[in-house]
Parts: sequence; C-alpha cells; structure tokens
Amino acid sequence: MYTWLPKKVEQAQQVLKARNVKLGFKFNSPANQGEIQRCEEELGFILPDSYKEFLKFSNGANLFCNDEPRVEITLPWFADSGILIQSTSTIVAFNQNQDKVYVEDNGEKKYIAFCYLGYLATGDFCSFDVTTNVDSEYKVLDCQHDFSFKDWQAEHVIANSFEDWLIKIFDEVIYNNNRPEYWIPSPLQKEFSL
Repeated sequence: MYTWLPKKVEQAQQVLKARNVKLGFKFNSPANQGEIQRCEEELGFILPDSYKEFLKFSNGANLFCNDEPRVEITLPWFADSGILIQSTSTIVAFNQNQDKVYVEDNGEKKYIAFCYLGYLATGDFCSFDVTTNVDSEYKVLDCQHDFSFKDWQAEHVIANSFEDWLIKIFDEVIYNNNRPEYWIPSPLQKEFSL
C-alpha cells in the first residue's frame, strides 16, 4: 500500500534541500499483526485499514523533523519539532493523555489520537473520528487544543483517511513549497512556510 512513500520522501528531501531547510524523516521497523491487535484491544477501537497498513510499513514515524529538538521537552509525545505518527507502543499512552482533556462529559470517546504536531509546539494533534467509519476508514480531524470534539468534527475534517492525509502532507511540501500542515489557515501557513 505504501510503495509510493519512498518516492514522496525523496521528492520532499529535494525540495527541502533546495530551500536549505534541514528537516528529516525517521521511520521505524514494521509492526506485526500481534502488536496491532494488542494496540486495538488496549484502545478499545479498531484502527483504520490505511493506518494499520502504515504500521506494517513503519511502526510510527517522525516526519519533517529536526535532528535536534528546538525545545527540550521530555514528554513521550513531543515530536522533536516534526509530525510524530504514533506507534503501537506509544498510541495508547498518547490517547490517555489526550483523553484527560478531550473526552466528552458523558465519558464517551469518539476519536483516536494518532499524531502529535510537534513543529507547532501547541499541543495540537490529529485524530481519527471513529463516528465516520466508511470502508474501514475514519475521517482525519485537526484537533486544535482550543476546541472541543464537536468543533473538530464540524469544522476541522482535514482528510478522508490516513493515507489521504499522508499524501496531502507530502504534496503540500513537494508541489506547494509550504509546511506539511496543509490544513493550517493561510496567514499562519505563510509564517511557517519553507
């Protein structure tokens, strides 16, 4: 499924190099089916197919990241200034941290947090909207820390699947010469442009 990803990484590296921007990519060893099943059991949700396939390609990743963190933070979810896609060994704790703030008053959880946006250093993250299961995929939400789940769901849908989201991140850099966070409004995007 992710046979296209190495080419996108290479193209993004060329754009970054041409702009003298020193950001890299850190991929992990693949997850096995047992790790993915254990993760789903601990989360209490079935992960979307395209994310599970990514975990089998790389069990988490840090995209567009610095070799040296810009801010020294020891929390496990800080992405050394990149886009930190959670692995099977980190996604449960990452969700537990987000749940302390964002689970609905009635205790019902409607999202799976899967990515921390470290470059922005705001606490923002991306999640799957588990109420939108279509063909074993969930919509991807931009989870701005200033808003509730209802706001995310109403105004912050940024992709129809994990794979769609990942392609858009790379395409924003490759074709538009912008930061990978393509869903950030234009004024902020210009401030953080490459």
